[in-house]
Amino acid sequence: MTKQNAGKRISGKKRLLGVIGLLIVALMMTACSSSKETAAVAYSEDVYRGGTSQPQASSAPQADGIGMNGSSYEIAESINPTATQRKIIKDGSVSLETLNFEESLKALNKLIEDVGGYSENRTVQGQSITYQGLRSAYYVIRVPAECFEQVLNSMGSIGTVLEVSDQGTDITDTYMDLETRVKNLKVQEQTLLELMAKATKLEDVITLEGRITEVRYEIERIENTLKNYDSLVAYSRITINLYEVTERNETKPVPRTLGDRISGSFIQSLEDAKNGLEDFLVWLAGAWIDLLLLVLLGVVILLVIRKRVKARKPVKPTTQETTPTEPKE
Repeated sequence: MTKQNAGKRISGKKRLLGVIGLLIVALMMTACSSSKETAAVAYSEDVYRGGTSQPQASSAPQADGIGMNGSSYEIAESINPTATQRKIIKDGSVSLETLNFEESLKALNKLIEDVGGYSENRTVQGQSITYQGLRSAYYVIRVPAECFEQVLNSMGSIGTVLEVSDQGTDITDTYMDLETRVKNLKVQEQTLLELMAKATKLEDVITLEGRITEVRYEIERIENTLKNYDSLVAYSRITINLYEVTERNETKPVPRTLGDRISGSFIQSLEDAKNGLEDFLVWLAGAWIDLLLLVLLGVVILLVIRKRVKARKPVKPTTQETTPTEPKE
């Protein structure tokens, strides 16, 4: 073998090795690129699904202080902090009875003042000249939402609780929709203002001014609604009915047998008769003067009628018996 042929073979082997090396480098670059794309796709799917698994990359970039490896819920909460703040309108109702009406009213007014609330409506019915019954009070109060449960639990210190109920209305979705509506209207208003600044025709200016007025009116209307919602959410409403009683109502067992029902009905009839007689005596004690005047007036009317009847009765003429006289001879 000549030296020339040997040199050609060596150069051919070098070229082959160079080509193989280039292929190996290309395959490695392709593998790295594929692994990165796979990691990126897996990471994006994880964020979309709200997962918490870490991507295959060595480090996750930060955007506005939020880790890109966090869940979608955390990202949404950071963008919109009010997403988890529920808007709840609380409403309660309480019925009470008390033996000491004046003291219960004072305790109720003090409770409202201590929690920082106020009376929205208040009506007190008491004794008067024409009404001698027991007193009662009707309150509609507003208390801070954070004190709502505290006030309901404190009603036992005012009187005997007969009934208590509460409910909550979630207006979060409606509230957020109105907020979005206001933002869109403000953007629309800004656009209209920019168009009006560029308008050259009087007709266009008048049309744009009318539209701007409508948009501003709608913004003010929705903002007033939001303010009203804020007030209702911040201050919960409680309706209170307070009744004065002479004795505490005791819980009676429910009759089971026929004998229990008959005895219970008999006892109830005696109580009703007793209460009816007491009410009649109380009414008679307050109305005896009126009854006496009515009796006297009735007697006078009867005497007058009787006198007139006698005066109109015809008088019968008196007849004298005459004896026939004998004729004289």
